[in-house]
Amino acid sequence: MSNRFILSLITAAVLTGCGGSSTSDSAPETPAPTPPQPTTTTTATTGVITGFGSVFVNGVEYETDATTITTDDNDGASETDLQVGMVVTLSGEVNEDGTTGNANAIHYDEQLKGPVESIDLFANSITILGQTIVFDDLTSFDNVVVADLNPGDILEISGYFNANGDLYATRIEKETEQTRLKIQARITSLDTANKTFELNGLTIDYSSAIFKDFVEADLVDGQQVRVKGDYSALTAGVLVVSEIKLKDKNENHDEGDNRHVEGFITNFESSSSFKVDGIAIIIDNNTEFKYGDASALKANVSVKIKGEFNADGALVAKKIRIENKTNLKIEGAIEAINLDLSTVTVLGVEFEINNQTKMKDESDDDERFFDLADLAIGDFVELKGFVDSEGKNIATKVQRENEDENVEVELKGKVSNIENFSFSLVGVTVTTDENTKFEGTSGNDVSQATFFEQLENDMLVEVEGQLIDGIFVAQKIEIEEHDDDDSSDSENNRTEFKGVVEAVNEDSLVVSGHQVLTSQTTKFKVDDERVSAELFWSMVAIDDQLEIKGTIDLQGIITAKSIELEH
Repeated sequence: MSNRFILSLITAAVLTGCGGSSTSDSAPETPAPTPPQPTTTTTATTGVITGFGSVFVNGVEYETDATTITTDDNDGASETDLQVGMVVTLSGEVNEDGTTGNANAIHYDEQLKGPVESIDLFANSITILGQTIVFDDLTSFDNVVVADLNPGDILEISGYFNANGDLYATRIEKETEQTRLKIQARITSLDTANKTFELNGLTIDYSSAIFKDFVEADLVDGQQVRVKGDYSALTAGVLVVSEIKLKDKNENHDEGDNRHVEGFITNFESSSSFKVDGIAIIIDNNTEFKYGDASALKANVSVKIKGEFNADGALVAKKIRIENKTNLKIEGAIEAINLDLSTVTVLGVEFEINNQTKMKDESDDDERFFDLADLAIGDFVELKGFVDSEGKNIATKVQRENEDENVEVELKGKVSNIENFSFSLVGVTVTTDENTKFEGTSGNDVSQATFFEQLENDMLVEVEGQLIDGIFVAQKIEIEEHDDDDSSDSENNRTEFKGVVEAVNEDSLVVSGHQVLTSQTTKFKVDDERVSAELFWSMVAIDDQLEIKGTIDLQGIITAKSIELEH
């Protein structure tokens, strides 16, 4: 049998088995279509880290497997050097879904590092290097309890400047040792002859400074710079700096570039003329709003904006998320979790969690990659948020904690349904009894009857208490303010002030730049022991630390109700 014949048989068998034919009628198979590739958008972002599992910034989860991460002090940093609450700059690609992407580079710079000069616990403010730092329920704290802060403590601050020139802290960390002082702000009062300028009122002497990313001749008012100086280089309100670096964020962009930005509205002229983080913002008929509309835009409103630069260098906003004031707080054990609806329930109150919610695990589990899926029924959590226009409770911060031994929980919100020495708060009925402590509108301890005479619907109130047999019993209640109050405009605001004595007069003091007045009704303590006025005045001296409770007027003068000398 010839090889040609055998080959013919094999060929025929193969064709028969395949159902094929050698005729010209057979049609070639159509190749499967290539699936479309997902589209991405190259974006630059400035925002707060709200969680990990990659990195969450401005509502986008960025993968960081191939990301270059740097900090002010470390060009070879890693993701573990980043923390919730840090303000970072990020470049990368955002996927078509708008909620996921890949980060090419992430950089972190603190805005301020230096020693505490004074603390006002009631106003939620700290003074460092002459700068006023304000904080709130959304601020992340690392290695620090605010009530335990004292003048001289070294803090690292990350945050944004508001329209008042105050630095709003998104994160505060206490340093364990003296380090180089750092300040980041915009230059004013440039004096090239004397080689000085000011950063938010602090005089900077740059006569011996090294310039980075620019030269001394390029200095102009309005530039955003970061300066460094030794701890010992601060004298009489002047900081002699060793380094100045240009930090302007909005110079390198072209028409059509995408940008995500977060911060406070400044330079406000109208809803169509304002800035955020130094960038001019434009809104038009295509701008989409969340949690509000254009009428809500005004100075000091916190926003997150996604947009595209136009030919004039302004950012045309595609989406604006208005960050509502956090006026809800609830603390307790989780009773229910709905992963499909992204909700958790505590004390019968349901909160919605989204990709903008700041997530942190402060329990012994200490999960870094912490999200809704890591929570379990029975976990003790602190939830903070606001009520949206649909009546939903939106969580802006979720923090898991170790459960207190006394099972004490906290509530904060607007009062409603006042009746028979009880009221509703965050949907929870709060009852009081003979053991409840009350703090009235003036900050003084008051009786139950007086408290309820002062209490009104829509007042902002904070409550500490316990859940006993399904009933929430208050142990302590404080009236904070009316929800729509702007307390900064009040003639006399309450203050709980810590500072250092700079001068001692016959019946007054100067403490961290504030005149402190006393009267015959002022109470005096030394190391938590009540003392007479005579003994107090015989002991107090310059450089002593004082804790003062009272009122502060618009000129910064404090009228003391109580003063404690801390040795």
